[in-house]
Amino acid sequence: MTSLYPNDWMAYLGVFTVFVRVLGFFMLVPGFSHKTIPVNIRILLCLSLSLAFYPIVKSSVGAIPGTWGGIVILVLKESGVGLLMGFICYITYEAIHLAAQIVGYQMGFGTAGLIDPQNQSNESLLVPLHSWLALLVLFTTDMHHHLLKLFLMSYVATQKLQIESFSNIETFNLVVNVSGNLFALAIQMGAPFTLMILSCNLVMGVLSRLMPQLNVMLLSFPVTILLGFCGLYLLAPEILDFMANLLQEMGQNCVLLLRTF
Repeated sequence: MTSLYPNDWMAYLGVFTVFVRVLGFFMLVPGFSHKTIPVNIRILLCLSLSLAFYPIVKSSVGAIPGTWGGIVILVLKESGVGLLMGFICYITYEAIHLAAQIVGYQMGFGTAGLIDPQNQSNESLLVPLHSWLALLVLFTTDMHHHLLKLFLMSYVATQKLQIESFSNIETFNLVVNVSGNLFALAIQMGAPFTLMILSCNLVMGVLSRLMPQLNVMLLSFPVTILLGFCGLYLLAPEILDFMANLLQEMGQNCVLLLRTF
């Protein structure tokens, strides 16, 4: 069968296949996919990484199909791998967002929120704080380099990848289990604050029975906010360790994902 392109274009098509996977990955990975980063900057970053990665993964990319159908299937496979790896990173970051939302609502920030430009939704005042802390932990623990290494490893793990592999029940179960575990970890992270605020509300309830003239509603707002900030101050080292462990688990989940292909 006649090839669709001359041999001079083989390298360009190889770079394009790498670009498709990089683009799918960086569309969702935290730190690089934020909407405040201009789209042209993100595309330029993906293109630069594709040019840098191609000489390394050239032997693992495999032969480029010579038909339009083969090229479409190849693009679907590359984008699917990148999107799945990026999704694992995305839900890990969203677990930190959920924990921050829980803490914020318990402190009484449910009615006072900010507009999240990433998700176009209302969020607690503590979510930006936890988001930036998570990004700082991501870069200070060198996890961004680890993610790039995992991305390069994905080419070794998916050399014999077929389009049917995306319907593998093991891949589906892994994504579901990881999502459930991250949800449970987010609840666990917000549990100390829930317990503190619940105890405070119980004390306020007892005071309202002992002193009916006391305006408990007016008093509870500053007390719960002060108690919440004291909890954040006292538990800051544990919160940072929790984020570091969560991001490390993110890399392990990406490895488990690659093993299902």
